[in-house]
Amino acid sequence: MPQCEYTGPSGNTCGNDAQESGTRCVWHDHEASKRDIDVKSHLEECARNFQSCEGYELNGADLGDADIMELDLSYANLERAQMRNGHAYGINLTGARLQKADLEDATLREAILADAELLGTNLEGASLDRVDFGKGSVLRNHKLAEALSRDGDGMGAKTKFQEAEEIYRNIRQRYEGAGKTDVAGRFFYLEMVSKRRQMPYFSVGRFWSKLVDLICGYGEEPVRVIGVSLMVILGCALLFCISGIGHADNEYAFHLTNSLWENVEILAISIYYSIVTFTTLGYGDMVAFSWGKGIAALEAFVGVFLNSMFLLTFAKKMVR
Repeated sequence: MPQCEYTGPSGNTCGNDAQESGTRCVWHDHEASKRDIDVKSHLEECARNFQSCEGYELNGADLGDADIMELDLSYANLERAQMRNGHAYGINLTGARLQKADLEDATLREAILADAELLGTNLEGASLDRVDFGKGSVLRNHKLAEALSRDGDGMGAKTKFQEAEEIYRNIRQRYEGAGKTDVAGRFFYLEMVSKRRQMPYFSVGRFWSKLVDLICGYGEEPVRVIGVSLMVILGCALLFCISGIGHADNEYAFHLTNSLWENVEILAISIYYSIVTFTTLGYGDMVAFSWGKGIAALEAFVGVFLNSMFLLTFAKKMVR
């Protein structure tokens, strides 16, 4: 009999015989009925023999309590499949279609879910320890949305970002329920990015969301707050060097006639004044001149905001 013509995205071919009425085997034929086949036993045998099941068509299959550890089900169609309480440690589900699949209480430790379709997937109680969701945990729907956005399909991109937001929220809740709040934080960040990308490009909401992302990564990156604070301090210090700073009867400002060492000393004094202003200590030993006073007032306002933001994000990470 002729061999199944299936060739997977990875380049693997199928070694099974094709059906008499087609060019693919029963496992790679979407239309082929599997009612008379013990699908679970077949997959368990494949798992024991380390046999690949790439691209299998298992829409609606009953795999409850299946022992399919480390089985290769990459690019398989598992839409609406029932895998409750399944033992799927290390299973490879790369690119698999898992829309509305039931994975409740399944063991998915160290599973590979990169580029898997997880819209509507039930992950209630599933063990997701050390699951590989792909580079940066960015899911398939998110990548598709980015591609559609680059192609100018705004409506299509918005739909895919909505799907990505829903999936990220689902995964985040599962990790939070399991006490894995550090991992949950990553999916919360991606959830917020997906939510932002649905907003009109030129809108206050999107601008503010992007600003919060840059400053603190939606509360997940206190290091970003430190970086932004340092940039504000150094930027204002350079402006104070130009506008001038007064201390007692002395005035400090950049001049081309100054020596290099004098200008370095003025910069150091300006940085000190900028730090005092940013932290709102206000010692009163120095004062800005001219338009520098406005810069000082603005820096103090920004300093209050960033100092509060750092305390909130840092406390959030430490509580976790």
